[in-house]
This record gives sequence, structure tokens and C-alpha cells, in this order.
Amino acid sequence: MSAFMVSTLHIDLLVSAAVGHNRTEQLRWFASAADDNARSMQDMRRAGTDNADAIGAMLIAENAASLNYRYPGDAPHELEPYRWSPVTDWQPLVVLKAIDCFAYQACEHPGWEASEAWQFCNALRRRMVRQLPGYEAADGWEYTGTSTAAWA
Repeated sequence: MSAFMVSTLHIDLLVSAAVGHNRTEQLRWFASAADDNARSMQDMRRAGTDNADAIGAMLIAENAASLNYRYPGDAPHELEPYRWSPVTDWQPLVVLKAIDCFAYQACEHPGWEASEAWQFCNALRRRMVRQLPGYEAADGWEYTGTSTAAWA
């Protein structure tokens, strides 16, 4: 399967899920994959309506970097200004699949796993998993062999 540039609507969905319904619980991630001892609060990023355009632009730039690396003979992908358009009807499972799609498109270059986009996707994935129906109601934290599924 070939890599492609995801749509602006796809980026809008990811940014909207990061900004979230609950503006008091902001999504946070580190700007790079530096080891934990080297991280500082200056490296911490957060999602909000005030920086949604910058988040989207960062994701688009990462997707373009991946395609430019994967297809060096093609004309470089030009980056156009990004303006966030909120998606309000998203569901966690749809967002999880959108994260996987984006990551597949953006992972072609060697810097992917050290990138801010990779950090963002991992933080957003963790948030979406916790929002899946039944997650909070599932028994326990550690599996003990007696847990029952909340949806069973």
C-alpha cells in the first residue's frame, strides 16, 4: 500500500479529539521522544483552541516529511497554511482508526519515532482508549483472572 497525504478533514478530526469536549482536561504530550531525564516542562505541549492551527500544521508537516522521504523523486509536498475547522461528532473508535491511518502515512522517515507528531498520536491514542465504552466500568487495574467485561 502506498503512503498519501491525509485530508484536511482528517487532521481536523485529530485536532478536534485532542482539544476534546472537556476543555479543562487538556491533552498533553512532549515535543520529542527524548529520554525522561532530559525532558522538561518547556518540552510539554498541550491542545487547546488557541493552538489548534499550530497542532494541525505540525501534523501536516510530519505527513509531508514522510511522503518526501518515501518518494524522493516526486515533487516535494508544499505546505499550505492550516486553519482548524472543529469536528464535533467524533467517536473514540473512529479517532483511534484515524490515528492509525495518520501514523501509517507519517512513519516513512527515520525521525518519525522521535517526532512531536508521534508523541501527539500516542497521547491521543491513550486518551481515546480511556474513552471507549466500558473502559471505566471494567474490573480492576491489574488482571487477576476474575475480571468480567463491562459489555458482556
